[in-house]
Amino acid sequence: MSKTAMKICNDDLHVTLYDPLRPMLKNTSRLFAKTPALTCGVFEHIPFREENFDAVICGYSLRDAISLRTAISEIHRVLKKGGRFVIVDLGKPDNPLIRAGVSFYLRVFLPVIALAAGGKLGLKFAALYDTYRLWPQNKKLESLLLEKFARVEFDTGMMGGAVIVAAYK
Repeated sequence: MSKTAMKICNDDLHVTLYDPLRPMLKNTSRLFAKTPALTCGVFEHIPFREENFDAVICGYSLRDAISLRTAISEIHRVLKKGGRFVIVDLGKPDNPLIRAGVSFYLRVFLPVIALAAGGKLGLKFAALYDTYRLWPQNKKLESLLLEKFARVEFDTGMMGGAVIVAAYK
């Protein structure tokens, strides 16, 4: 996602990659023409000063936060006034029947497909269900964001099983 943002901005962008796992940051510099800043840490204790970033982009990671409310507060804190918080992740449909279908897919079908496609490495996809289980339903996520952000644009795909969210400070 950072590479796409840089391409959109004609490489006129300062990127900081932030992840709790050092191995996730380890080989990223080879992916960029200009090496981004790398920082290791968790959502609940972001080690940057207030109003430091124009945008924060989370791709398939916010649902790993231990405390979602604290993580949202920290992201809000480090965003500049008028900043944007973008989330691309699994969605948890509000409709119980569709939610059950998405849950079943993530718990049963995805691990089987990932195992068939990627062998033992594909088994890592089975962990998605564990984080998804704790993830709030789409309307609840929107409500949590509106506690801190002035405006939230919520777009769903796959019957609510995927979300793209933009929250504006």
